[in-house]
Parts: sequence; C-alpha cells; structure tokens
Amino acid sequence: MRRSHVTAILPLLLLPRLASPQGEPLGPEFRVNTVVPFSQGRSSAASIAGDFVVVWTGQFADGYGVGGPGIVGQRFDSAGNPLGVEFRVNTYTPGPQLRPAVGANASGTFVVVWDYGYSCAPPCPPPTGYKVFGQRFAASGVPLGPEFVVSPTGASYQRYPEVAVAPSGAFLVIWRAQFSQAPPGPADVFARRYDSSGVPQGPEFRVNAYTTGEQIAGSVTADRAGDFVVVWTSQYYGSNGYDVVGQRYAPSGDPLGPQFRVNTYAPGDQTDPGMATDPFGNFVVAWSSESSGNPPAPGLFGQRFAPGAVPIGSEFRINTDPTGTQDQPAIAFDGGGNFVISWHAPSIGTGEVFGQRYSSTGVPSGPEFRVNTTTGGWQRNPSVASNPGGIFLVTWDSGPPGLIPEDVFGQRFGGVFPVELQDFRLK
Repeated sequence: MRRSHVTAILPLLLLPRLASPQGEPLGPEFRVNTVVPFSQGRSSAASIAGDFVVVWTGQFADGYGVGGPGIVGQRFDSAGNPLGVEFRVNTYTPGPQLRPAVGANASGTFVVVWDYGYSCAPPCPPPTGYKVFGQRFAASGVPLGPEFVVSPTGASYQRYPEVAVAPSGAFLVIWRAQFSQAPPGPADVFARRYDSSGVPQGPEFRVNAYTTGEQIAGSVTADRAGDFVVVWTSQYYGSNGYDVVGQRYAPSGDPLGPQFRVNTYAPGDQTDPGMATDPFGNFVVAWSSESSGNPPAPGLFGQRFAPGAVPIGSEFRINTDPTGTQDQPAIAFDGGGNFVISWHAPSIGTGEVFGQRYSSTGVPSGPEFRVNTTTGGWQRNPSVASNPGGIFLVTWDSGPPGLIPEDVFGQRFGGVFPVELQDFRLK
C-alpha cells in the first residue's frame, strides 16, 4: 500500500485569468492530488456536512502493475484545507479500478462507486469484463463496512456508475450495462437500491423501459423526501438521434409515473446529461445539444423541473459562446436553491472549464466565467459541489498539451448567488 503525506495544498503557478463581475475565486486554484509522478484524473466532488470530499483515479495508487490504477480520495474543509491525508478507496487491488463517482447527504455520509476490470493479471491485458464496486464512508472518512459489489450478475461490461444518497442515508447506484464490448452489444441503464446501512434492497434492475437502440447512463439525484430521479441518453427514443430521458422513483424503488423526455428540441443529438436537486425538491438537468435554440446551434442546454418532473419554463442555453461543442455538465445547489453549472468547453488541442451561476428562479447571475486559471494544455472532466452556505468547489483534470501525466485541480468560489450580485440584478 502506498503511503503519502499532505503538508499543504500546492497551487499552480498563477497565470493571467479573466476578470469576472461575479467576484474573485476564494484563493488560487490548487492541486488536489498529493502524489504527482503518475496520471491522476476523472475526479468527482461532493459536499459532506459543509466540507468537501474529492475522489479520483490514480495510476499506481494501489501498487498494482502498469495500467492498474486505483481509486483515491481527499477530504477538505470549507476553507480548502486538507482534512487528513489522501486515502485509497478500493480494498481489492488486482485489476484496474476506474471512473469513480461520489454522493453524499447533509449529515456527511458518503458513498463512492467505481468500475473494476476483472480477469486482469500481470502483465495486465485488457480486462475481460467490468463490474461496479462501492464503499460507504462516515463524514470523518472512516469506511463503513467493507467494499461491496453493486453489479454481481448480468452484463459483462458494467461501467460508468453514478450514485445519489438520500437524507435518510439510503442510496441508489446507476450504471451502463453492456453484454459485449467488441462488437458492441446492446446497452441499458441499470440501478440498485441500498438502505442506510448499505444493505441491498432487492436485485439490480433495468431503468429504461425503452430498449431499442443504445441507452447510456447519465446522472442520478435524490430529493429531501427520499425520491430519486435518474436521467440518461436514449437512442431513438423520440427521434432518429439521441434524447435525454428521465425516470423518477419513490424511496421504495417503485417508479413514480412514466419515463419522460427532458429535452424539448428533438432534431439532432441531445446527450451527456448532468443533474442536481435543490433543497425543495426541484431539479435541473443540463445536457450537450448538437443543435438547439433559436437560431439552432450546438451548445449546452438546461431545463428546470418542479417536484413531479413538471417543467418550469422552457429549456434554456447555458453557454454564451454559440460556437463549438460544450459538454460534461455538472451542477450543484446551495441551501437556498441557487445553483451553479460547470462544463467543459473544448478548444483546439486543449480545453477550458467554464461556469455559470443562477438564482433560485433560474435567472443567470452575471455572465459565464472561466474556472481554471492556468490555460496551457487541457482542462476537462469538471465536477462541482456546493455546501449549504453557497461556497462551491469545482474540480477538473489538468495536463500539458499532448502529454501524460495529468493532475486533479480544484478552485473554490464564494456564494453561488452573492448578495452584491442580487443587489445589482434588482437595480
């Protein structure tokens, strides 16, 4: 087992950054991972009792051979200070452990899920399949019980998990299930429920009722009543391309109503959804659109919903620049229902991470802003978490152009909807 020590958050060399009327970030951007010789990436962030936890994939994190990464985590307080040292999430180390996601509730209980490539022995050939694993933690970072297999049966390739934790501590894990990878087999979205003690509540089940075409797992969230909402990308659901589709579930696991299409604009592909729920049961979904708006153009779009999946207003464009593909949206709410959306904006050979704040009524709070300060190389795969007071943390992968390794970086910001912005907007 690798041992590492955290003595300070190490900031990148500051480069010129965009001035923003939304206020300066809270301190400089910083490197999240402590170990630096190898590639670190695919981070996921969550708020835990007002603080934060970030998990990511770390190459050689569990001492396994070339190509055998593990899952790593680090807790931070609301001021951005590390709480303890970097820790390994996975217990079983043979084979690659990839693409973690973390979910938490207000009490700070958090759950990490990831996909594990099995039948992979040194020297590690391509895995013959994947399963989804999970591990529960207390707010202190202490593991609650052993790691567990989420997807013990079914498809050979079960990957890209996401997790949502209800106020009670019960949680729902979703993932993409595929029976073969080469040639590609049919893909569906599966899920499994757990109670607050981590006990499975029945077997895994298929989320999508519509099975024609490809189904790609997207995002899951829980509201204050313990209901869950799942959104995903569905091929041929209502058009000849891809649409974003959702399904609500009661705490019992029973579907609440039929599946619903999130996007209104149907021509072209609507993919890669992200989602979050506010303290009152409303939720927002954001997705990448091949062509939408008036006039139609590629970009990032969103839709607000009231409890019951009732749309609030019409779908709206999130990014200001109408050129180029915008993708990988991540959303977080504060305690007042204000929210921030972060996303990846590709550029030639590199990329940037951008953000946009919104009030609880869906009104933009100032213009979009660039999250990353350092602009050399690529900046991608953002994740965002907000504590109830509105301090939010964005994490992303950062690396030099065309080179490995990369690192996980973070940036803290003040209130999702600062008072001075509200005063300015109302004048």
